[in-house]
Amino acid sequence: MLGFGAVAPWLRGGVWFALGLGGLLGCHSADAPRPTSTARQQVDPSAPCGEDEVREYFCDDLLPLSSSRPAPEPYDNCPATTDIRHGSFTAIGRVAAFDQGFTDYTRKRVPPGHSCCYGWCAKVKIADPSQASAQACRDANGLRESFCMREMEGGTSLPAPNPFDRCPAALKPPEVVAFAVPNSALFDASRTAQRRREVQLADCCYGWCSITPAGTVLKSGQPKTK
Repeated sequence: MLGFGAVAPWLRGGVWFALGLGGLLGCHSADAPRPTSTARQQVDPSAPCGEDEVREYFCDDLLPLSSSRPAPEPYDNCPATTDIRHGSFTAIGRVAAFDQGFTDYTRKRVPPGHSCCYGWCAKVKIADPSQASAQACRDANGLRESFCMREMEGGTSLPAPNPFDRCPAALKPPEVVAFAVPNSALFDASRTAQRRREVQLADCCYGWCSITPAGTVLKSGQPKTK
């Protein structure tokens, strides 16, 4: 099973980062405090995400054929970095770094295979599992919804049971993915296992029910999934 959220940092733009920052990092004292996750992402957007942070992605087929700061060969038609695009959660930092693992995955699945993919870290809103409610699921107008994201590279402060302990046990879904976003949505082990089989990525999935707006033509029981 592939888990590109955990692709080794040296694969993601490591060449240009090492050249640009190697001397600077070598001057730091051994006793200097370790930078926070937010600070690391401001300096190196390819650094692993921290606790309760998820890696989000953007892929583009319409990038220039050359760049003044390219990704490592054979991906040198891709810029090493790009601006962060709109994601599901609040981004940490301002720059997205070329992600070789996700680029390879996307090129195999999306012909003709010219995509350049970029990743960045975003802060997930961890929620109290006891606040999750199934009341909307019992309503005649209830619509089952779900949301999936990559598992957390740096782990989570509220892990789901093994083997999904890099997934939070509950979170607040992003506003953009549902008719009505609950304060807490529970981890769905069954949906997660299905998703991982289908897309071959280490994802974490969550489920809840929304009350559909009046006039909405959707069949109850058909999940809306991102």
